[in-house]
Amino acid sequence: MADVYIKTHLAGKINNLTLSQDDALLPLFEAVVNSIHAIEDRKDQQRGKIKIIINRERDFSPPLIEPTDEEDKDDKEDEEESRSLRKIKSFTVEDTGIGFDEANYNSFNVSDSTYKMERGGKGVGRFFWLKAFDKVEIESIYRNNGTKHIRKFNFNKKKGIIPIVHQPIDIDKPQLTTVKLIGFKEEYRTSPKAFKTTVKIAQRILEHCLSYYIGEAAPSIEVVDGNEVISLDEEYNKIKQGITTESVDILGEQFCLNHIKLYGTYAKVHKVVLCANKRNVIDLRLHSLLSTSQLFDPGDPENPFYYCAYVSSDYLNQHVDSSRRSFDLPKEGNFHKFDDGVVISINTIRNEITEKIKVFLADYLTALREMKQERVSKHVEINPMLRSVPHYCPSLLDEIEPNTSDEKLNEVLYKYKGTVEYAIQLEAERLLKTQVRSIGEIEDRYKEISEQIVSFKRDDLASVICKRKLIIELFEKKLQLNREGKYENEEIIHDILFPRRTTTDEITYKDHNLWIIDEQLTFHRFAASDKELRGYSSSKSQKRADIIIFAEIGSDGVCRAVSIIELKKPVRERYEKDPVDQIIETIEDIQNQVVKTRGRPFILDKSTKYYCYAICDITEEIKRTVKKLDMIELKDNLGYYIYHKGYNAYIEVIAYDQITADAKRRNAIFFDALGINRELIDWNQ
Repeated sequence: MADVYIKTHLAGKINNLTLSQDDALLPLFEAVVNSIHAIEDRKDQQRGKIKIIINRERDFSPPLIEPTDEEDKDDKEDEEESRSLRKIKSFTVEDTGIGFDEANYNSFNVSDSTYKMERGGKGVGRFFWLKAFDKVEIESIYRNNGTKHIRKFNFNKKKGIIPIVHQPIDIDKPQLTTVKLIGFKEEYRTSPKAFKTTVKIAQRILEHCLSYYIGEAAPSIEVVDGNEVISLDEEYNKIKQGITTESVDILGEQFCLNHIKLYGTYAKVHKVVLCANKRNVIDLRLHSLLSTSQLFDPGDPENPFYYCAYVSSDYLNQHVDSSRRSFDLPKEGNFHKFDDGVVISINTIRNEITEKIKVFLADYLTALREMKQERVSKHVEINPMLRSVPHYCPSLLDEIEPNTSDEKLNEVLYKYKGTVEYAIQLEAERLLKTQVRSIGEIEDRYKEISEQIVSFKRDDLASVICKRKLIIELFEKKLQLNREGKYENEEIIHDILFPRRTTTDEITYKDHNLWIIDEQLTFHRFAASDKELRGYSSSKSQKRADIIIFAEIGSDGVCRAVSIIELKKPVRERYEKDPVDQIIETIEDIQNQVVKTRGRPFILDKSTKYYCYAICDITEEIKRTVKKLDMIELKDNLGYYIYHKGYNAYIEVIAYDQITADAKRRNAIFFDALGINRELIDWNQ
């Protein structure tokens, strides 16, 4: 009985293949590796040659999609930008290998051929050609029993293999095979990982074939794009001296680890490449494991490098899958097979290799960590509220780079600050619930937690002080001429002290800065800013005090202290209303009234004292006002005060300069302790 062969439906075979847009150049790599194998099989030449020709459309056109990664953004700066803007329509791969003799041609005709099994061939590479290209044209001049033959055939998804010519030819023609990958499909051509420039395509081919160069088994390879020719030999020589090789034992299996410094790489990342049969299979990024994505500095500013590890082994050769894009190994968790062998996970391989990499890069990683520490130290020096975080959270260095922005650094530091504070709180609560016979059983841990709490609370206090420094600076700057050569309206000053049209029922104590005037003003029951008196009291008045503050509420519901603040525009010569008169009118309208808040109401009676501030610059008009009231002058001629017995009111007219000077003086000792007596912000920027 004749043998019956299973037929393969070519279109179905290709449709079932997976080729992501990130692997847009994989079909080209397959063609190049096939050429390397063909050169290996031809043993009558000293060193074979491969030429890869990039064929572009003639007309210039903009990129079909916007760049989505740094590689494509860099293309715009490439000196060959004009060429890169011409679409790639096809690739041609020429080699001086053995050619499509009968054995190779027959293997090409068989799906999933085992012809190249011993070197990792899966018999599917040519099908990827038709996944990304419309068709393939092949011409091969090869030798058979001393006679040269030419074989031409086409390959497409619809008709499969289409023979055109197969016959002997003139002996003078060189032995050469040409594979043309024609009609680069839009979905792959427009992928960022298809690249545009000759340099990057050449880099990508070199890195894919790097295992052959390391094993000194690579032929001479050139990439040609118009008049530009890039020799991969020359590109490899740039990194050759920096390659170091070592053997690594992982659960009894031997792996070859090649440490490589890449001075020009398409990926711009540190990575581990797991190889099988001298081909790249999967890339594993090292950013999180090395805690950096930054170039390493070898001490030569002209040659910073990305680190790359190429890993190969018989074990990986045995476990590469049919697509050659992954391994039939678990991602995590090693386990024993029935024959007592061990299945090693990808993560185990990566982690073991990473430990070797850290030893190899130790000097660079140490220098990088020191740079990160210096960056953090300088940052927390001017942000003292975060000073304890690096001490308790050294792992935060894994999330930053020496050139990390202030915004990103703040984000990381505050994240760790919150995490640690929460952990301290949970541990403290756990200790409080612990049933112990004596304090000695938890004394050490109690002491440690106490120190942590004190440290972080000290940082919180530093945060408050640092904010005060900034607020004083801002307040002072707003009293000066602005960029238009004018003084700010009092509304700007008002909002710094206490936001207008609000009350303390609507904002927290952190949202106002009454401490600038007097520390005691911070502690109150209720305050209102630029709100009608009738809106929060039994008064019928529609007048609005700039800021009115109620404090010292007794158990009898009587408010013993009311502070009233009136603000005037800096350096204003004339006022529509006298600020002292405004204060007195407010007293008249609010005295003996009931104040309604979200809590219990309280009343003002004859025992209520009024502490009032008219804040303005001391102009001639103000001097006439205080003279009429016979007010007493403060030192330095920066203010006046009087006690008005009829209203039980202490009234003070005080200059803006006096306000800022007093605020600075009260807080100076804290600014000195934190080392922030200098300006924290360049307000002129």
